[in-house]
Amino acid sequence: MKKMLILTRFVKEYEPVRLAEEGRKMGYEVDLVKYGQISLGVSGGKVEIDLRKKRRLDDYEVVVMRASSKKGSSMVGTKTAVLEMLKRDGRAKVLNGESFEKFPLMGKLEQGLVLAKYGVSTVDFVSFGSKSGWEDFEEEPWFNFPMVVKGRFGSHGRAVKLVRDWDGFEEVMKGYKTGEVLVQPKLKIKQWYRCIVVGGKYLGEMRHRQKSKYEGEEGKLVKLSEKKMRRLRELCLRACELFAIDYAGLDVAWDEEKQDWVVLEINRTAQFKYFEKRTGVNVAAEMIKVVAM
Repeated sequence: MKKMLILTRFVKEYEPVRLAEEGRKMGYEVDLVKYGQISLGVSGGKVEIDLRKKRRLDDYEVVVMRASSKKGSSMVGTKTAVLEMLKRDGRAKVLNGESFEKFPLMGKLEQGLVLAKYGVSTVDFVSFGSKSGWEDFEEEPWFNFPMVVKGRFGSHGRAVKLVRDWDGFEEVMKGYKTGEVLVQPKLKIKQWYRCIVVGGKYLGEMRHRQKSKYEGEEGKLVKLSEKKMRRLRELCLRACELFAIDYAGLDVAWDEEKQDWVVLEINRTAQFKYFEKRTGVNVAAEMIKVVAM
């Protein structure tokens, strides 16, 4: 029987459970392994990666890598080592494998720079390489208040702070280390969507509910034209193409000042529980189909 490996933070989380369910329907024997269970090292000049319970990397035809962390700490080093060995063996197909290889770290800073370089509409931002950078910004700010301060990497909105003056700015910045933070203007948002792209196919969008940190009409559903929605789909597909992505959830918003969509964030290990429940789209099955042998 063909075998599938799902690497994840929590084996009982909705997404790995759904992926395993759809994988079994397609005839795979599925193993779920937490990143924290993996041991790796060098023995006798050879790389050794232990998945526990006598499981070996070269047993698998398909590998799906979810978010790599253990108790809040990044395990991107473990993820990268596993990916490198899978590439060397050349047997398994890895969901987002090319993207993870090209962009091991793909925080908001990296995303913004690449998107802007290739002309994809995104949010203006500044990130500081030193404390003096913060001080220079206070003397010559790039944006007017209110501003949004957020971490470089995703936090499900928990690390996103709205600041309205310099006192608030300095208070928020105390919680960040140099290089970890981005500062953005507060956008005038009419509509904000979570969009899903799998295998170069746009699966749809759902309206995002976290609008309190943006200038918009709270809770008011706005119907946008088909032309604008077509532009949304094109933007999502282009963004995923730039990062060689097989699967991603994208946060995209309509900016009233730009009169265009802006890509807020791309998440290659995005949760899809509520997307499946609200849209009826079988995201897990579509993901498995991309790498099914």
